[in-house]
Amino acid sequence: MKSSSLAWYVAVACMGGSLCIGSVVQANSPATVKANNSVPVAIVTQVQAAQAVTATKNDVASATSNYTVTNNAVVNNAVTNDVAAQEALKQKQQYQAETETMGLLWMRTSAEYRALAYQGYNVAMNAVKMAVTDPSHQRKPLAIVLDADETVVDNTKLMGESIVNGNGRFDAPWWRQAVHQGKSQAMPGAVEFLNEVHKQGVEIFYVSNRYAPVNLDVTIQNFKELGFPSVDKDHVLLFEKDSDKQPRFDMIAKKYYVVVYMGDNAGDFPIGTKGKTLAERNAIIDNHKEDFGTTFVIFPNPAYGSWVSSLAKGYQNLSPEEQKQVNNQYLQQ
Repeated sequence: MKSSSLAWYVAVACMGGSLCIGSVVQANSPATVKANNSVPVAIVTQVQAAQAVTATKNDVASATSNYTVTNNAVVNNAVTNDVAAQEALKQKQQYQAETETMGLLWMRTSAEYRALAYQGYNVAMNAVKMAVTDPSHQRKPLAIVLDADETVVDNTKLMGESIVNGNGRFDAPWWRQAVHQGKSQAMPGAVEFLNEVHKQGVEIFYVSNRYAPVNLDVTIQNFKELGFPSVDKDHVLLFEKDSDKQPRFDMIAKKYYVVVYMGDNAGDFPIGTKGKTLAERNAIIDNHKEDFGTTFVIFPNPAYGSWVSSLAKGYQNLSPEEQKQVNNQYLQQ
């Protein structure tokens, strides 16, 4: 009820039979309503109630105004923080792109990288042929176990395009996008090697840490398009719950005699480097030095891998300045 209407209501009520002594005021006036004992209680009560309602509305308006100011401040702070976070991520991506340029350029262009790929497949093929003719291995069917990316699948073109665009951070979202583009290529000699292994009657298991729930179907499709054999859900074993490949290795080894393991990362071999420090990883490799070139075949990858995260705890989350400090310490040792 508006204050002017309330004043009219009180005046009419007075003229309607009750005696009003004293002044009738607006409900939102600081003056008080003066009335003697003959003023009906209901009228005074209505005036007081109107004052309370008006005060309450004013309080709500004030609270709403305060909330709006506070809420705007929170939103502004969130936007500022988000912009700062995005800028920090962009700087990190750019720095990593710069540090990876020469290594990736070597993988994309050098004759030496191609030669090492051929060398790896030749070593593995010799091991397969020896195993096929060795009767001591006939207790179990034969198999080879290999990683996919940068072992038989070449992603360097996609990584190169990313680096040119200022992003050298090859994290899970980047890999998912890259895999789903279906533009991966076969490494030099990979198709010939895999099909020759298949002809020898040896099973092939692709044990990769691509994330299965979002990448399995498209990975199988891509591998088939590249001309790889033994490509199905029984032979393409991607990461589901545990990125440690050892449980998948153990599952294969229960049924098959594994002739050779192949990969570009120490974690592609059953030697327990998952989660180890840089010094521990190097010590494990030293303990298995006789296995490399015989039952283990490793491919070079200076662009990415567990070796990067082992440089320091939380290395990937460090700022460019902090990463430079870590890098320089190793370079000067």
